[in-house]
Order: sequence, then structure tokens, then C-alpha cells
Amino acid sequence: MNVKTTSQQTKAIWILLIANIVVRCLWIAWMHPAQQADFLWYFDRASDLANGKGYYWMGQATAYWPIGWPFFLSLIFRVTGPSVIVGLVLNAVLSTVIVGLIYVVTRQIFGRTFYAMAAAIIYSLLPSQIIWNSVLGSEEIFTALLLLSVVLYIRQRRDAQRFPWWIACSGLILGFACDVRPIPLAFPAFVFLYEWLVMRNRVVQALWRAVVLFVGMFLTILPVTIRNKIALHHWVLVSTNGGTNLFQGIHTNGGYWWSYNPYLNPILHIKNEVQKNAVAQSYAIHYIEHHIPQTIINGFKKIWDLYKADVNSAWYTFRVSPHVASWLKYVDGIATTGYFLFMLPAVIGLMVLFVRRIPGWRTAMFPFAFIVYNTCFFFFFPAWDRFRYPLMPLFAIFAGVGFAVAWKQMRGQVDPAVEAES
Repeated sequence: MNVKTTSQQTKAIWILLIANIVVRCLWIAWMHPAQQADFLWYFDRASDLANGKGYYWMGQATAYWPIGWPFFLSLIFRVTGPSVIVGLVLNAVLSTVIVGLIYVVTRQIFGRTFYAMAAAIIYSLLPSQIIWNSVLGSEEIFTALLLLSVVLYIRQRRDAQRFPWWIACSGLILGFACDVRPIPLAFPAFVFLYEWLVMRNRVVQALWRAVVLFVGMFLTILPVTIRNKIALHHWVLVSTNGGTNLFQGIHTNGGYWWSYNPYLNPILHIKNEVQKNAVAQSYAIHYIEHHIPQTIINGFKKIWDLYKADVNSAWYTFRVSPHVASWLKYVDGIATTGYFLFMLPAVIGLMVLFVRRIPGWRTAMFPFAFIVYNTCFFFFFPAWDRFRYPLMPLFAIFAGVGFAVAWKQMRGQVDPAVEAES
């Protein structure tokens, strides 16, 4: 590859990133609704932390929602002062970083700029990933950390160091992601299976890599755990809402469930969140143990609800904005149509990888392993499309492959990578 071609490719990705940040900033300048639900909670807790009031809720130290996003947001607020629009701009920047990381990881896996640019452009055209910038959710920071962790893990493949330092760094970043959302806590188990079954490493080597990742995660989760022990007087790894969410999961196959009927909701009047978490978890496990067939049926329904549409972003923005509330169903249609158009090349890309086994397919199975892991996670927990947000950049990797292969087929060309493995 000559210097001129490399310069053109670099220029192209920078133009795309600049376009992304401009579009996002224009979007939030127009659409910045009143923050509600989780998003208002995050803002209030970040404001308290920035003002030195600690991490409290209803007069008590809390860990119900993980501290990661409010704490990070509070660091910015210490400089700018609490401001919703500052938080939205921060999310716009993080969202643009995600586009850049999609490009990096796709090129890292396949070594083909066409795949990488296609992946970054396709993700940039996904309507919901722009709409989400209007609320102060933890989606962007979690997803950016997750992608950075993937980049670092894959970097190890190109490095022959005796100790897997890049995997250790990947674990540190993934631990920070857990401080935002604890979902990846058990992912090292899938990493072991990936290294053993996909990369064909010996069991000891596969286990070693998984352990290194886990130790890295542990080191960046530990400060949060210690804080929780000091503040709550209990060993709480990251947050106290896992049991409650598991309990909610036995009552719903999609959407949010909560009842103010004490006969249906035994944790309703429990004030101590650690105790509430334990009681809720106990009830949920008891139900699952005695309703295994129904739990399995409900699990597949939850996965369906995780993937069936792309409407949550519009719900949290257009519904609460009086001047455009009537647009909600139209925006839902646009966002969901864009989502299915996005997933079409992603499915094609996955089929190409599984059938043709093009160069890089084994490495590509690492981000796919997290897609499978995250999907399985919601077999038991309430699921709707908001929780699919972190997976969309990973699907974009495969969408880039699918689009590139389909584009060359339509032009009567054969992709050299596909041809080489045919």
C-alpha cells in the first residue's frame, strides 16, 4: 500500500468522524428533551458527586445503579458545572469515538480498509444511534469502553510477548465498563471457550488468557467494591439491582415490570437495597427452579424482545417533547426500518464468515462471542432494544463485511479475501 493511498484512507475516516460529531451536535441542539427516569437519576447523582455530596439516594448511600457513569460525568461537571447539555455533548463525543473504534477494530481483524469504512459508514447511518444522544444514558460510555477492550484484546494476536499484556489492558478497560454496567462480569468464561474452541489453543493456554482478562477486570472493579463495602457495610461487587432485575424478569417477557401490589411484589416496602436485592434474588431463583419449562419459553421471548424493533430511543426523546410528540410512531418506523436495513448486511457478513471462512474469521469470532454472551444474559433479565445498543457496533463489523461482499457481487467482481478461501 503506497503512501498516497494511506493518506486518502486516513482523510476519509477523519471526514466521516467530523461529519458524525457535527450531525450529533446539530441533533442535540434541536432535540434535548427533559431528562426522565434513569437519565434524570444519572444527572442528579453526577451533580451530587460534582458538588461533594457523595453517592446517595433518598438519604442513603446507594449502589443500586452502578457508580461508573455518574462518577465519570461528575468529573466533567466539576469543570463545567452540572449541565444537561454538557452531558449530551459528552455523549455525542463518545458516540463519535465509537464510530472510530468500529473502523479500527474492523481493519484490525480483516486488514481491509473497504470493510472498515463500510462498517463505520453503515453504523453512522443507523438512526437510533444518533437519537440516543439526546438522553444522558450510560450506553455511549459503556459501548466505547467495550469496543476499546475488544481492540486491545485483538491486538494481542499481533504481539508475541510472553506475558499477554494487551489482554491484561483489555481486562482493565472491561473492568471499567463493568463499573458502568456489570453485564460483562462473566464474559471471561466465554473468552475461555473462544480461545479453546475457536482459536484451538490448549486448555491451559485458553484458561491462562481468560484468567489474565479476569484479573485485569478485577483490578478496576475492586475500588468500586471497596467503596460499596465502606458505604453499604456489605460486599457488593458493583451494584445492588441484579436481584431486583432478575425478579422483574420472571414477571415480564418484554418491557419494564413493577407492581405496587404487595401481594405481587414482596420487595415493595423493603428500604435497605442490599436486603431488597437478596430477597428479590431468592424469590426469582425459587421461581426458576420450580418453573423450568416456562422459564425457557420466557427466555426465548425475552431474546425476541431484545431484537424485534428499535423504538426505545424515540420513546425517551419524542414522547416527552410536546412539539414533536405526535411524530413518535413515524420516528419508530424510521428507526426500526433503519435497524433492519443495518442488520441485513450484518447477517450476510456473518454467513460469509461462517461459510467461506475468509482470512480473519477466527479473530472476528471474538466480538461475536460477546454478542452471544450478551444475548444469553437477557435470557433471564427483562429485555428491550435499549439493552441491544452495545451490540450494534459489534454487528457493524459484520455489516461491513456483508456490504463489501454484496457490493462486489453486484458489480460482477469477486472479493479477493472470499476468493482466496473458496
